[in-house]
Amino acid sequence: MKFRIGGASTVLAVLLTAASIVPAQADDHREPASSYRAVQARSAHGFLTKGDYAHFSHTVSKTVNAHGWWKKIDGPATHAKITIWLQVKTGSKWKTLDKGVKTVPPGGGSNKRAVANWKCTNLIVKNHFRTVVDADIVGYPDSPEKLVTKTQTLYCGI
Repeated sequence: MKFRIGGASTVLAVLLTAASIVPAQADDHREPASSYRAVQARSAHGFLTKGDYAHFSHTVSKTVNAHGWWKKIDGPATHAKITIWLQVKTGSKWKTLDKGVKTVPPGGGSNKRAVANWKCTNLIVKNHFRTVVDADIVGYPDSPEKLVTKTQTLYCGI
């Protein structure tokens, strides 16, 4: 996730980045991605870009999905345009299977997140999936950094 701060807090941002990295748990697919990334923005308003790992849907059979959302730290912003890409590794490159875009208030519940999903052709072939999430706060400039989640290996044919 992204942690956006004003220029005066650069040292704090570096310390937060170093202290906040937590290893992802591949066997818990509902766990939100937890790697913090400090970035500079022209705004002094803070927020976190969040997303979960690619995982099998609990509601749609044979479907891999992922969610992206944001959490407000401070400032007047009320909505963000969340874009999430569900990607699969093909050779040495990443291919986007689906893209979801939604403008939402902060939170992350079912109506406060963007979704990307992919219907598996079979459950025999093993592939490597990841998600990329971008949160653009409505009405405020920001940097181009995106959250990239840890790769998940799932039996899902593409």
